[in-house]
Amino acid sequence: MGKTFSNFFKKKQSHGQKSGNSGLSSQSDAVINTISDGVAVIDRDGVIKLFNKSAANMTGWPVEDALELNFNSIFQFFDASEHVIDNQHNPILIAMSAARPAKLDDVLLKTNSGKYIQIGIQATPIGDDTTNKHAEEPARPNVVVTFRDITAQQKELRQQSDFISTASHEMRTPVAIIEGYLGMLLNPSTATVDGRGLTYAQKAHESAQHLGHLFQDLLDVTKLDDNRMRNTPILIDAGAAARQSVDQLQSQATTKGLKLIYETTGQVQPMYIIYVDIDHLQEVLDNLISNAIKYTKQGSISVSVSELDQKIRISVKDTGIGIPSEDVPHLFQKFYRVDSSDTREIGGTGLGLYLIKKLTEYMGGKVGVTSEYGQGSTFWVEFDRLNREQALSKAREIKARERQGL
Repeated sequence: MGKTFSNFFKKKQSHGQKSGNSGLSSQSDAVINTISDGVAVIDRDGVIKLFNKSAANMTGWPVEDALELNFNSIFQFFDASEHVIDNQHNPILIAMSAARPAKLDDVLLKTNSGKYIQIGIQATPIGDDTTNKHAEEPARPNVVVTFRDITAQQKELRQQSDFISTASHEMRTPVAIIEGYLGMLLNPSTATVDGRGLTYAQKAHESAQHLGHLFQDLLDVTKLDDNRMRNTPILIDAGAAARQSVDQLQSQATTKGLKLIYETTGQVQPMYIIYVDIDHLQEVLDNLISNAIKYTKQGSISVSVSELDQKIRISVKDTGIGIPSEDVPHLFQKFYRVDSSDTREIGGTGLGLYLIKKLTEYMGGKVGVTSEYGQGSTFWVEFDRLNREQALSKAREIKARERQGL
């Protein structure tokens, strides 16, 4: 698209101000104005040279008024609290100064009438003469800006999120009660049930537990999507956290006849200090290990912690069924499940890996996977390692937070 608009822009420069829409030919003008997204071309001086009808409709600025204005007059960006977005995050300024594409997926734009609309916007530098070898500084590029109004879309997503959150919360309580009574029914000290009844009760109890996990996952996902998840980072030894998850899930692996181990590199293990929310980290690690157990029919799961380039990586490697290469890019998408003969017998919601990814990113980390179909998989999460000075600084932040009662 950048090359196309570059050609349009060159046509405009060669034709001059012949038409009402910045000198574009009538054919080019018709093409631009049929695009549903807002489109604007800004020259290297920050002056708007092209402004299509969709841009006019969204911003409330008529085309003839917008042309030849500085872009700052029209493109005023604000965050969700209606605070001005600083220049370091302004996609148009980034595209101009750094000569690279920049975008914001959800930002408020103030219209000509003073209202705010939610938009997704991308700014892309165009043209191939953006540098001057004889100049002290490179010339700023022309920039094409494309944006769309996502106000209605975001409102619908919020409504969906509110419904899921409310429904999950309301249904979690009766399911927990059912699970509790079934647990009492399975306990020989509180109930006497014959063999067949015990089998039925066990299956019902497992289904109730599955429902409980599903509702909790749905609640967590909606909180993360709405940025309502509480995040209280502390200083943690990643190795100790990984060992704790291994210990907690050892019986689950043993029941399935699998070997679950925490790999060490020597007698003395170094401390891998990271700054994350311990509850979120344990949920991520528990889910990764539980997934490995679920999708491994025989063999072992090994958990390890390593350091590379000031990053701490916690890896969970299994000898399970592996993942087809075409499914790997989609694994962390919401509700995505690998559809194969090996996975159809295994229950799941398609939320687990999405939740792992969102929680990890919420803590400032990264998640990834390597896998070979039929040979097993290795999932990993990665966080910044803190040196001594950084750890001391974070410790002071934690104490200050505790004094304030946060």
